[in-house]
Amino acid sequence: MKALLVCTVREFFRQRAGFFLVGIFLIFGFLTSREHYAFAVFFLKDDWGMAILLGIWSSYTLLCAQFIARQWMRPEYVFLHDARLWPPGKRFYRLFLMALGFIQPLLLYGVYVLSIARQEKILGKSWPIIGGYWLLLCLVLMVVTEWRLQNPDVASSARKSGIRLPFKRPANMIFWTLEWLLRERGLTLLLTKSGAILFVVATLVYDHTGDYDLRLPAMGFTLAYLMNIGLSQELYAWDNQVWLWGKNLPISQRKRFLNVLILHVILILPETLVAMRGDTQGSLTAWEWVQVFGLGLGCLLLHHARLYRKNYDPEKSSQSLLVGYLVLAFLILYSVPVWGLTLFLFGWAVWQWYGGPTLRHLARP
Repeated sequence: MKALLVCTVREFFRQRAGFFLVGIFLIFGFLTSREHYAFAVFFLKDDWGMAILLGIWSSYTLLCAQFIARQWMRPEYVFLHDARLWPPGKRFYRLFLMALGFIQPLLLYGVYVLSIARQEKILGKSWPIIGGYWLLLCLVLMVVTEWRLQNPDVASSARKSGIRLPFKRPANMIFWTLEWLLRERGLTLLLTKSGAILFVVATLVYDHTGDYDLRLPAMGFTLAYLMNIGLSQELYAWDNQVWLWGKNLPISQRKRFLNVLILHVILILPETLVAMRGDTQGSLTAWEWVQVFGLGLGCLLLHHARLYRKNYDPEKSSQSLLVGYLVLAFLILYSVPVWGLTLFLFGWAVWQWYGGPTLRHLARP
């Protein structure tokens, strides 16, 4: 049972760490407690509220089901198919526990909705959550898992699949990384870009309501750029868990750092172009756009370099990110030049990259 949970539930949350980090930024960074309360009341009182909630939860469940169907096809997980030898009762119980592990976020949010229903004295309208939704979603995951157990088809994982490119794939690490990010982390990429664009649009709308200086867009856009932290960590996972042979290539640290720099520039370019397009009033000059863009890029580069220096730890990474943004906001509010902060962050990132003991083995002998 422990191997089942470790190889499925734990692996799912580990591989989707960037997705959940972006989701946390959207849910707890963009929405206040009042808006969370309003959403819960909407789900409980509106005629279509429960149906919409079921649709959202079903989308998450389909993501989990897709992961199970693909994960159990991988040759290294073929030992999990021995689960079909368990007696039916034991197999049903253990697969049910596994399904509960997958829908942990839905269970926690369901408890929150139930607490709101109790406060509003409308517990009777929350019966679909307890009486059907949780059980239905668990049964969907159990059916998918049982189907995969009965149809292992492990050999199909070695077949070529996916969309054929209309051109010859270039021998370029940046292209390979972006292709992997788009193919394997497309949902995380879409969610990240949507949240970042919402933040930059909100910042521009607020900036146009008055006569503000560079400090407001610097703080707002930096927060939007920091939503790409999840994607930056996905790039770190690609380099350290997927594309392992890349560490043995005779590439200098300078070239590797340049690749990381280009990748992060490409990552934050879409929301920057949207912001520049949406700044119809010309609130920022070209030099101010360069400063804001450089500040966000410097934050991402520093965080990415620290991942190599300190090794990846989602909890510690999130804590240091929050503290770092608060310190940065404090400095911006006290009129520290944005270009000075940008140079400081870039210098710190370079020092972390070249001074990191975990990177010395990457240098060309």
